[in-house]
Amino acid sequence: MLKRLKTATLIRHFRHVKKRAKAKKALTRLRTIANKLIRELQRKLPTHSLFETYQKDFLFYQQVLAQQPKDKNKIYSLHEPDVYVIAKGKDHKQYEYGNKVSIVSTKDNNIIVGVVSHDKNIHDSKTLDATITHANSNRTKPIQQAVCDRGYVGVKEV
Repeated sequence: MLKRLKTATLIRHFRHVKKRAKAKKALTRLRTIANKLIRELQRKLPTHSLFETYQKDFLFYQQVLAQQPKDKNKIYSLHEPDVYVIAKGKDHKQYEYGNKVSIVSTKDNNIIVGVVSHDKNIHDSKTLDATITHANSNRTKPIQQAVCDRGYVGVKEV
């Protein structure tokens, strides 16, 4: 079974146009193996203490296996469930997975005065108020001027 799992994992990474059917078959095979393992663990674990302890994890794994490509609020990482997709829009790297962070530093000395991690993927221009408010709470004098990159200019109006 381990050998089949390894080959299914390898085929999943090679998604050439000619091998699309083979890749799709490998992905469904991986899902089948994972669902079998979850059902087997649920059946073999004692129903009293261990099953209740891991019930939340089993629900999480089933949610990951049941999600579809068009679903909203997908889970991209088992280890970091709060991760979301950040569209970069560049040719060499269109998407990143992670959390958006805003860092405030002083102009001359580059001393970091504030760091804010954002739980949702919002536009950069909308993160500026929360970031400056957090940085002002760490300073004696309020911030009077901010120097930002082009992402903070605002949302394009068509």
